[in-house]
Amino acid sequence: MDDIEVRIMKEPKLNNPVLIEGLPGIGLVGKLAGDHLLDELGGVKLAEINSYYLPPQVNILEDNTVELVNMSLYYWKNDKSDILLLLGGFQGLTPESQYRLSDKTLDIAVELGVNKIFTLGGLGTGNITQNPRVYGAATSKKFVDELGKHGVVFRGSGAIFGASGLLLGLGLSRGIEAACLMGETHGQIIDAKSAEAVLKVLTSILGIDVDMTKLAEKAKETEDQMAKVSKMIDEQKKAMDRQFSADQPTYIR
Repeated sequence: MDDIEVRIMKEPKLNNPVLIEGLPGIGLVGKLAGDHLLDELGGVKLAEINSYYLPPQVNILEDNTVELVNMSLYYWKNDKSDILLLLGGFQGLTPESQYRLSDKTLDIAVELGVNKIFTLGGLGTGNITQNPRVYGAATSKKFVDELGKHGVVFRGSGAIFGASGLLLGLGLSRGIEAACLMGETHGQIIDAKSAEAVLKVLTSILGIDVDMTKLAEKAKETEDQMAKVSKMIDEQKKAMDRQFSADQPTYIR
């Protein structure tokens, strides 16, 4: 086996395809969004990417057979622009592997005629919000302005790690227009609510309709979980305040 091995399963003729990356990251926002897109659009597996750079394990499937951990590409035919989805359970284990896998993904994307990429992820704030905003960054000012029309918020600073960032940076030298959409999230919980916010923006940009019912149900679970976390934080804060007050000396005049 080579360090990165691509197994092609289908060779469709794609129409102006757009690549969407939805790999695991902060709050699993990108993965939840990408997996939901696959489920609702009914994408067809195009290729598997196997690599020494992924965790050394196999996954047990529902029928109790196994498959090597991989990243997979799926496609969905659309009247306007076809969609490619890059999905998987893991990213590369090291900085070098992140570069190598992202570069190989771009090789495949170029061969398939991709000229636009959206990467999906979470932006951890440490705060709990009921209405997560979607932050963004792009490879050109023109693209930034376009995203802004869809409600994307820009910070003007920061960094994007992993495939979500490298596909933008490495895509620059290949002339591929790319943007990252990041859902606002606490960072310590699996956040379907943030994934739903990201998908609403993405589908608006792409002009496609995706049923959000199942993701909205998961988002409600996230909301309940966040409410419990928020209550726990408040209780801890009150306990700390009481302890602080008890530790202070009392003066009688």
